[in-house]
Amino acid sequence: MNGKIMKLDSADCDGSSEGSDHDNEQHAEANVKLLKKLSKKPKKTDDGEEQSKETPSEKSGQTGTGNKIDKRVFGILKNFQDGTNVTPKMLQDLVALLQEESSEKRNATATYVVKRLIRATGADNKNTAAKVGSIIKLIIKNVPYVNELDLLDIVERELPVNGQPKKKEEALAAVGQMITAGTIIQLSTKQSSTKRELAPIYTKLMSYLKGREYLMCMSNNLIVESFETVPEERFATDVWPVLKKEIAKPVSELNLHTFDVLLAVHDSYNNVLTHDQLVATLWPTKTRYSELFRIYLAAPKMYDAGIYARFGKFLGTADTNAEMLESWLEYAYEHRAQNVASKGCIFKVLEHQLVSHRSGNEQPLIDLFASPLMDFILDELLAAKAVSAKKEKPLTLQLRRICQEFECAVVLLFENPATGDETKAKILSNLLSKRGNLNEIATMRRFTETLLNTLKYEGLQTIFDLNTTLLATPVGAEAQPENGSGSRNQLECVNQMQAILQHTELEGKNADKRWKMLKTILTAGHCHVAAGLQPCLPAESILSEATADRCKTIFFGSLVRNCHGDIKELCQLLRTTVKFLKKFMSKTLNSSAQRHASNDEQQLAWDVLTELEKSDDNEDSAQIIEVLILFVGLAQYTSCCQLPSSILNDLLVCRKMKISEQKVESEEEPSWQEVVTDILLQLLLETAAHWREFTNIILKSMLPHLGQAHLLQMLQRLDMDSNPLGEDGDESSSDEEENENENEEEEDSNDDDSSADEDNNSDDGEEEGEGAGEDADNALDKLRDSVRQALENGDDDDGEASSVDWNDVDEESGKRLDKSLAAIFKVRHQTQQRKKRPTKSDRIHSTSLLHFRVRVLDLVEVFASKKPTLDVILDVFQCVYQVFCRTISVKDQRPLHHASQKLLGKLIAKEITFEDAQDRGQIPVAIEELFAATSSALESRQIRGVPNSRELQQRLVMWRDKCFAALITQCSDKEDIDNSVAWPLLKAMLDEWLPGRKSKQPLFGFEAIFQYEPTWPGVNQLVALLVSHLHATATHPMKRLVIVKLLAAHKNRIKPTVHTQKSVIAGLKKYASNLLETDPLTPSIVQELKTLKQYLNPKLEETKKILTNISKSLDQFHQTETKVKRKTTTQDEPAPVATKKTKKERAT
Repeated sequence: MNGKIMKLDSADCDGSSEGSDHDNEQHAEANVKLLKKLSKKPKKTDDGEEQSKETPSEKSGQTGTGNKIDKRVFGILKNFQDGTNVTPKMLQDLVALLQEESSEKRNATATYVVKRLIRATGADNKNTAAKVGSIIKLIIKNVPYVNELDLLDIVERELPVNGQPKKKEEALAAVGQMITAGTIIQLSTKQSSTKRELAPIYTKLMSYLKGREYLMCMSNNLIVESFETVPEERFATDVWPVLKKEIAKPVSELNLHTFDVLLAVHDSYNNVLTHDQLVATLWPTKTRYSELFRIYLAAPKMYDAGIYARFGKFLGTADTNAEMLESWLEYAYEHRAQNVASKGCIFKVLEHQLVSHRSGNEQPLIDLFASPLMDFILDELLAAKAVSAKKEKPLTLQLRRICQEFECAVVLLFENPATGDETKAKILSNLLSKRGNLNEIATMRRFTETLLNTLKYEGLQTIFDLNTTLLATPVGAEAQPENGSGSRNQLECVNQMQAILQHTELEGKNADKRWKMLKTILTAGHCHVAAGLQPCLPAESILSEATADRCKTIFFGSLVRNCHGDIKELCQLLRTTVKFLKKFMSKTLNSSAQRHASNDEQQLAWDVLTELEKSDDNEDSAQIIEVLILFVGLAQYTSCCQLPSSILNDLLVCRKMKISEQKVESEEEPSWQEVVTDILLQLLLETAAHWREFTNIILKSMLPHLGQAHLLQMLQRLDMDSNPLGEDGDESSSDEEENENENEEEEDSNDDDSSADEDNNSDDGEEEGEGAGEDADNALDKLRDSVRQALENGDDDDGEASSVDWNDVDEESGKRLDKSLAAIFKVRHQTQQRKKRPTKSDRIHSTSLLHFRVRVLDLVEVFASKKPTLDVILDVFQCVYQVFCRTISVKDQRPLHHASQKLLGKLIAKEITFEDAQDRGQIPVAIEELFAATSSALESRQIRGVPNSRELQQRLVMWRDKCFAALITQCSDKEDIDNSVAWPLLKAMLDEWLPGRKSKQPLFGFEAIFQYEPTWPGVNQLVALLVSHLHATATHPMKRLVIVKLLAAHKNRIKPTVHTQKSVIAGLKKYASNLLETDPLTPSIVQELKTLKQYLNPKLEETKKILTNISKSLDQFHQTETKVKRKTTTQDEPAPVATKKTKKERAT
């Protein structure tokens, strides 16, 4: 073949990718035999010239080309055809077959394979065509003497296309031609290819830049991608002359794809086509950008990100294209279309402007976000966020992805170090001016906060001032958006101001600047404000009550978070606030601008605050109480809480007792610690989040002064059998239920009377026509009264109802009675349903109680983490586990259940702090209570009566075992494991579990000890204890198997015990010998031997002999079992049946 692919005719190797390869093989052989016969016996005709003619197939038959094909290739290609996925093994087999040394056979086989594959590129399946193209590329790369340029002839013959494809078959053939052409271009850098031979390939590809759009897109992509592999020198001499004829034209003669190829040439080969040459080519006489823009927005059907990205790069932000970019923004806004491709074009162009930004002139970026086109972008972002990923069409989902990419581009622009802080602030100001809350239009979570986090102080101040201006803008004073979205929401501005106050840039040296912002927030919340957030009369106020309350909440939350848990810093911030309010309210205008006139409670709070302004308590506990007074007093003065005024009086008494070190005179009188603890629990009834954080800070500071009794104050609120919020809610709810029931009963009676009157009226109308109807009506009234009495009194008094004669009631009266009864039963059913459903006050009360208990768990967690003494941990364990058990199956208590489970996990991992020589005998008692509480919970109706009771039981037992393991590991010091108080308990549990086949308490607790992290040092002794029961006669065989399985499951964790403990090795030897001495071996003993073999360490000298004996016994057992099976099979075989003789055999 001399390095060329042989040109086989279709008769040589007939068999396309659509047929069977086995049939192809047989067909090729049949063709060869037929050609040989024809050559021996030529057909006789009158025309002698026809006898001398040789068809191409006859030539190939004479040369024997079909026989030169390696028959093994048919099986490989059949796997390609039948298999859904082409594996690397299939490709390796094909390449290895084509690399064999027999040159003629290899060339014929390679030609046949390439021909088959090229034909398959025209398949009606894009995945198959792409896969086949990659296989062709692999063959050309790895098979010698196969030149990619020789594929052109095969493509022209196997996939013919005449002009522009019109039918489906021609379009598929065109796809195959382009796939093959793309492969040739990718491999055109091989040494065997010449420069001139690339020209026809590009000519072929350029012919498809007109016609069907998907063919134009494919040809465009292949041409543009080829520029990455073609060197500039070769492109200028070989490719550019071909392309120049088709694309170097004015813009009016180009379409989207031809212009994109021209743009790609300028982008990839700037020396070949400079910017000035490009502009001169596009507009020879006068520059008209609208002609170019019309190409991109002329309703294309297919979205191609690469095309629009190149256009965006062409527009750029350079000075040369600044005018073009401005014109594009205006044109795109005026001609914005509704199809996905046009929208995607606008998004992609703008996205490229953001991503490709470099340091330099940033004014075009600012103008971009201030342009009217950005309103269109924001509207599309809002529409894309409402798109559901499951219900929408693919094109709509594609646009949603395009919008998400634009959001990411905005974030990348803000995170780009080359973007100035002032520029970012102006861009964000433009966005916020157009849409108050960007989080509502962006699919990215916390989009606004992400942009704010990239700003410095100056940018933050700019955004804060902007929100101040927007917040102070009266409703209706600002221009309404064109889309009719209405006026701006004030709460959106306030929330953005809160995000700015939480920024880390406002800490340290900028703390004073944060305080100025906080004063603005406090003024807006406490007083009526006008434009500029200046105090004004109530008639001129521009903020709603909800916005003012939100401002006050933000102020107190910022005070708590800015102190970072430091009680002294918080005290300083509160004193500064009091001084500011005193100076601020001293002015007459400001005092008259208060939102709420000061009542007695607020005046008391203000008097207390002014008294504490001059105090200078440096002692920690007194300062803690002072912070409590200042915080609660400010909250009461600004109407930011619902706490009673008596709390301030109690705190003043506690402060006085602490300063004077006054002791409690009687046991009934509470100490200042108890009063403060009770007040902290009252603060948790407030719903704002900053109260929860504030109580945690106070508790952490007060822990050195608190003891076990104060912890019990908190744990009492977690008692699930009592209501720590009192019975007021229950009484009110019961009263409401009674009122509702009375109203319902009155409505029922009215309905009954009205239905009875209607029936009586209808009866009176029928009296005139029927003489015998009077008796029926009397019977009907009697029956109705009996039914009503039965419904009201129950089934006890049924004398009259049972005496009714149903035969006295006619058909029409019976129908009316049925309707009346149906109405009665319907109203009665609705009344019963209302009684079952809780009232609104009950739901509010239960929700408040739920949230209160969750917050109390936070305080308990702080107490246990900072003071992990034995008494504290055990009390918290018992209480929290009780909450966990009681809420595990209650759907309405899930937040409390999750909080208790989370706290249990932390308690399990917490190490108890013991005093010197402290008695640890309380731990076994706590473990017994733990098991008792679990047993009680497992038997309760709350778990047994639910559908997933089995799952809940397993979870409960799992957490009980975790708690059990955690407490067992704390029963002794790490250095004194032998004297642990856990051993009597563990031995007692084993003694209770070992006898019998079943037991109430399984061995899950011991497994939890093995799984506990960090590993308990007493695991060695525990393994020895378990092994000692393996060879005991009192141990049930089923329990022995459970113990061995437990040891085998955790052998990696307890492996050192076998190496170091002689008692364990001796016990295992004795246990193994007892098993091996059993004759015969039973299946249960064999299972024990297999499990013991898994547990023993084969590398240990002491256990090698045991393992050898076990292996021999198991082999003998399996051999014996096999013989028995064979013998049984032989005995069970049926007797041979005599074969039926044929007629000839019977005749002989």
